[in-house]
Amino acid sequence: MESQKMHSRHVMLHCFKKDNSAKDTADEIFTVYGNGTTTIRTVRNWFKKFRAGNFELKDEDRSGRPATTDTDIIKTVLTENPRYSVREIVDATNIPKTTVHKHLIKIGYANRYEVWVPHLLTETERIELLECEIK
Repeated sequence: MESQKMHSRHVMLHCFKKDNSAKDTADEIFTVYGNGTTTIRTVRNWFKKFRAGNFELKDEDRSGRPATTDTDIIKTVLTENPRYSVREIVDATNIPKTTVHKHLIKIGYANRYEVWVPHLLTETERIELLECEIK
């Protein structure tokens, strides 16, 4: 996904330097890469940056706490005790309940038999779980 964004930005810069309009550039990107790749509004925003002399194609740093921090904290808490409920994770991390739940879904965890486990298991992990169930 990120490499596709960066590629589209390079195409936009190339078209900008060729004095193409934002609309023509967006149409060209749609023709080559298909709809949904970018929007005309996005191309216009990038052209505005280019006209201002800013040719940096990477995203600028954003304010606020990065989501990966929350995810890492939640994973650490679950490593310590996979039997924690969402409420106990909230108490341990001071992260809002909806955010905890959203991150658990995002990282692929599901609550099975009162234990948080990765939702997508490898074949080896499935066999190990079945062996534990049999014992």
